[in-house]
Amino acid sequence: MQNLSIMFKLFMMIKKRVILIFALLLTSLLFTNICRADHEQIFNAKALKEAGDISSLVSILDKLSEHDIHRILEIELKQDASREAKPRFIYEIEYINGKGMVLEIEVDALSGQILNTEREH
Repeated sequence: MQNLSIMFKLFMMIKKRVILIFALLLTSLLFTNICRADHEQIFNAKALKEAGDISSLVSILDKLSEHDIHRILEIELKQDASREAKPRFIYEIEYINGKGMVLEIEVDALSGQILNTEREH
């Protein structure tokens, strides 16, 4: 009877370690895929700039100097799905202005033209 109790405890310890190792491996794989996706996105943005499909982010931000951008929270480069001809790319820039409001501005990634501005909640 005591041998069964010891074997059960040993089994439970091994089971917990196997679950922990599996969780760590899964987390590692997910993190690797996320990093790879970010790297591919950066590479694609560089290729788009070299192909003349987008302007550099620095030049776009220079054009937005009158927008009272105090702190940039997030920048996303997205493809405009509504166009069927040559694709248009849009920078979505989320920022905090001088009054502490969080705003998002959509900018044509090639011309720098402002497409939309909205206050975030």
